[in-house]
Amino acid sequence: MSKNDDLERLKSELKSFEENKKKPDKPVGSIGTLMNVGIEFVSGVLVGIGLGFLIDWAFSTKPWGLISFFALGSIAGMLNVYRTLTKK
Repeated sequence: MSKNDDLERLKSELKSFEENKKKPDKPVGSIGTLMNVGIEFVSGVLVGIGLGFLIDWAFSTKPWGLISFFALGSIAGMLNVYRTLTKK
């Protein structure tokens, strides 16, 4: 066999390997995913609480701003968790 034949064979094997290569699937139960889910949920709730306090302070609507934005922040956190867990 000549060097050109070996080089062509190597190129074809490399090309077939790259075509068949798949990205590894991330396990849903991994620690990184679970930490990400927790952080996203808590951050949604905290942003909601912060906005609620800000609205209550600015417009003197205690406790309705806090209650409303806590609920919205919780919903946003759950939506973020859903999106993270269903992402492919």
